[in-house]
Amino acid sequence: MRVASRTVFDFVRPDGGTAPVETELLYQADDPFAVTMKFHAGGTVATWIMGRDLLTEGLSSPSGRGDVRLRPNAGRTLVLELVSDRHVTVFRVPAGTLRKFLDATYRLVPPGTEHFDADAFLGTVLR
Repeated sequence: MRVASRTVFDFVRPDGGTAPVETELLYQADDPFAVTMKFHAGGTVATWIMGRDLLTEGLSSPSGRGDVRLRPNAGRTLVLELVSDRHVTVFRVPAGTLRKFLDATYRLVPPGTEHFDADAFLGTVLR
């Protein structure tokens, strides 16, 4: 079972200008702690996997200290920063869209009921 949504995030250029980037949000019950974001730009797709809790926390206060950071911004937007070895990519995210997506994930797998089968995972990885 999964939750999927397509939306548009605004990529924030270094000069402060923005460009729309089609973005897919994906949540799968068999990986209950993670949200996958796929960014479609210029004929390529960049995939990032981040914690569902980090995104939830970022709706109301700054969250994330590593490669993914999210914080509320003025108005009804959030600022998402994705940090790689060479770049910091910044997006403005519609807060309502992310909130609706996360609400749907919590209806599928309520908080506190997440389960990750480490033995099954290791069995597939170590084959």
